[in-house]
Amino acid sequence: MSYDDLPHRVREQLREIEMACLSIGGRPGDPMETIGFYDFDADGMPDIVFDQNRYRCAGFREGEFCPEIGCYTYVTLSRNGRWTPAFEVVGSYCVETDVTPPRFVTIQRNFTADGGSSLIRVRYRFRNGLAIQDGRGSC
Repeated sequence: MSYDDLPHRVREQLREIEMACLSIGGRPGDPMETIGFYDFDADGMPDIVFDQNRYRCAGFREGEFCPEIGCYTYVTLSRNGRWTPAFEVVGSYCVETDVTPPRFVTIQRNFTADGGSSLIRVRYRFRNGLAIQDGRGSC
């Protein structure tokens, strides 16, 4: 799938991240590096994951151009020839590909009252356009 084949919403998100990079004086990288294709809902069509954390803005650390709260990850499902926004989270992701359909796993930082933090990985599956928590992820 090429940039022009992406749904309008995803192309807009890619343009926004390029503009954010330019606004801080960086050189935008390849926006397609932020996109992953998986069939999360087992309908035979690729679904799209857009992860701001994976964008390269030359001259800056990864994520330095993201909102103050952190970088977002968005999942857009292909459903009956239409694109449906299905999930968004502040944080990154990995995919458990050893199962069918593959499982989407969020990677988020959990801050504790004593000032510490830890990473949490929550697994999701998708059904009827909805994200359903499915335990802890392993990737």
